Amino acid sequence: MLYADTDAKFRNDVLSNTKHMIERMRGATAYLVRELQNLSFLAPARSLRHEDQLQNGAIVELLEQHEAFIQWFLEFLLGELVSTASYQRHITALRAIILLLKSGILEQNAAPVSFPVSGNATFWPYRINFFTSGSLRLLLDLLMDPFEDVRAGALAVLKLASPRDFLLRDRHLQSLAPKLIKSAKLQQNADNVAGDPQDSLHVSTDPEKRQGVNNLDTLADFMARAKELSNRTGRADYADGLARCHQLMYTLLPSAADRLQFVTHLVDDLAAKASIARDNLSKAVLESPIHGVFSALKYGILLSI
Repeated sequence: MLYADTDAKFRNDVLSNTKHMIERMRGATAYLVRELQNLSFLAPARSLRHEDQLQNGAIVELLEQHEAFIQWFLEFLLGELVSTASYQRHITALRAIILLLKSGILEQNAAPVSFPVSGNATFWPYRINFFTSGSLRLLLDLLMDPFEDVRAGALAVLKLASPRDFLLRDRHLQSLAPKLIKSAKLQQNADNVAGDPQDSLHVSTDPEKRQGVNNLDTLADFMARAKELSNRTGRADYADGLARCHQLMYTLLPSAADRLQFVTHLVDDLAAKASIARDNLSKAVLESPIHGVFSALKYGILLSI
């Protein structure tokens, strides 16, 4: 497979071609939507000529084929993130995911994140719900990966999520299907040809299905498990992964008061572990390592000042 090649230069070439593919797909779908809108201005949908109806149907079919490919591509990339995959598959898939999400296709659950674009950039007619319970689990697991650049890549992707993404536990991988965003005029024509594509892409927002889910609950649960694993093993990569969890939590907290309280908790934890080291160094090494706390202060606090 291309993403599993051991040659770093070859993988960089694959990522370069992936970037071009994403740009071409964005431009092609934007052009198809404009063509569909132009047809809608010619005449009302019910009175289109037979030739125009055929062209309308062909455009909508092409848009659906692009949508299906994006869905397949996302599922492929997530499949490359499983814990049993190789380093090459992990790092290449993470970089490809960043390229795709930063292209403007990510549906924002909070304030939009601005990415630098060229003056003649086109815009996706699709939006995707990438941060589901399945994708979050894969990315959080990679924060504890033995390779530093994989941990850094996973954190870079997670930083594109909003706090709201971490409480939507009821989402599943099926909701990764892209959602077609249509204007009123586009809706009028496309629905007559292919029905409403959002029927199978709806994500439940029923409050009863999300009872007992607190803000950032998913990340907090993972941090508790990561802390236990880091303390039990004393491994440097686990401590670094825990520190990156702290950095992510720090950036997602909604207010300065919450961030200050978070920092205070870290400092208190560091002081408690230092106290244990003064009394019994062997116990501190085995049960209360401080590497993760120092790294958390470095990643989450010092870099944010």
